[in-house]
Amino acid sequence: MSATLRNAYIEKTATAERSCFICIKMTTKVLTAKDGGDFFYVCPSHLLDPGFAKGEGFPPVPTAEALAAVAAIKKKKAEAELKKQEAATATTTKAEEDKRSNASKLGSAVFSGLGSVASKAVTSVSSFINDEETTKARIQAAELERRQEEARKKPTYWVLHRDIFFLRQNEVKKKSAKKTAAETLNGLSFPKVPGGL
Repeated sequence: MSATLRNAYIEKTATAERSCFICIKMTTKVLTAKDGGDFFYVCPSHLLDPGFAKGEGFPPVPTAEALAAVAAIKKKKAEAELKKQEAATATTTKAEEDKRSNASKLGSAVFSGLGSVASKAVTSVSSFINDEETTKARIQAAELERRQEEARKKPTYWVLHRDIFFLRQNEVKKKSAKKTAAETLNGLSFPKVPGGL
């Protein structure tokens, strides 16, 4: 079994605490061999130690759900921007028409000023609503990017230092030897006590 054991481990979090392989403190972090031949509990502080292990690479490619979420956020941004532009052009043309009609009907600069103030208020309210939507989309996109950046910074794939890997190989050899010894003992048949004397 030790011949098939490779020095490639995946970091996982367990639900139950057990003692660390190195320092015997209780921890929930588990390093599992990629090929499934070995696992052991280890403290997060040991993973930061370059003398214990080093990160092998980055997490896998983002899932389809994450990519769909990013696409939806981009689509919402584009729709919000399009609505904002449409609202701005509609309100400016409407404001100009209102201004002209009010000025011609009433002939008073006061009322035309009020019309432009009202149109500016409508424009600001619609732009506030669109800005709120785009702000939510930006926040969601920033949160997703932050999570992905954290995942990139913290590797989940590890290569153990050669001395630590040697200890793991010895541990696996001991376990397999104990298992074969138990199987051998169970398979032996000892002579029976003669009966009927």
